[in-house]
Amino acid sequence: MQATSIRQKLHQYIDNSDEKLLKLMFALAKEYNEDDDFEYEFTAEDIKVFDERREKRLSGESSTYSWEQAKNIITRK
Repeated sequence: MQATSIRQKLHQYIDNSDEKLLKLMFALAKEYNEDDDFEYEFTAEDIKVFDERREKRLSGESSTYSWEQAKNIITRK
C-alpha cells in the first residue's frame, strides 16, 4: 500500500472514529513525533550499586541463573 492510499484510509478512519480511537491515534502520533534523543544518566549511587553487584558476581559471592533455572526457582514457590 502506498503512502497516499494509507493517508486516505487513515483520514477515513479518523472521520468515522469514536473518541477512543481518536485518543489512541493522537497518543501514537504524539509519541512518534516527540524527540527520541532521551538518554538516561545513571546517578553516582546507581553506579556504586552496579559496581558492588559486579564485585560480588566476580568473587563468587553471588550467582546468575539461566532463564530455565530462574523459571524453575520462581515456579517452585
